[in-house]
Amino acid sequence: MTLQNIPLIILGTARSHGNTRQIVDELMKEQTCELVDLNEWHFSYYDYEHRNKEDDFLKLVEKMLQHDTLLFASPIYWYSMSAVMKTFFDRLSDLLTIRKALGRQLRGKTMLVLSCSEDAEDYDCFAKPFELSADYLGMHYAGYFHTWIEDGEVPPESRQTLKRLKATLADLGISEA
Repeated sequence: MTLQNIPLIILGTARSHGNTRQIVDELMKEQTCELVDLNEWHFSYYDYEHRNKEDDFLKLVEKMLQHDTLLFASPIYWYSMSAVMKTFFDRLSDLLTIRKALGRQLRGKTMLVLSCSEDAEDYDCFAKPFELSADYLGMHYAGYFHTWIEDGEVPPESRQTLKRLKATLADLGISEA
């Protein structure tokens, strides 16, 4: 199996080993994936003058381009993605300005979204920025999957959501671990 056929999970959370990571780890028990924790990369906010072009952002994009399927995993903070994930998405603007050729390589790739919270309540608004970004970048948006943790454990309903996510990956031609 080449990297292209292995989904890349991009984890963006304030706690690298919190609830969202617990959900990602649960998925990775049965699904071969590569994991990138945005907290381990050094990149800053979007800058119109591009003074930050030497940080890790472009290296991270080059890593993303090795994969055909990208799964963005974030907790729900104030009905939205985490701050580090938002910073990462803002930096995608670099791919529309100073690195257009790199940005064009995202076309045709597949994006999925995985959220985690402390309860079953889901917010349609959470996934919209991902969906619209995928469309703008010419990516295939393959769905949004909401999970949660109860009393430190992955509840049965979240396990079912992970099964649906794995089925979606299988429909995309990606085999399990």
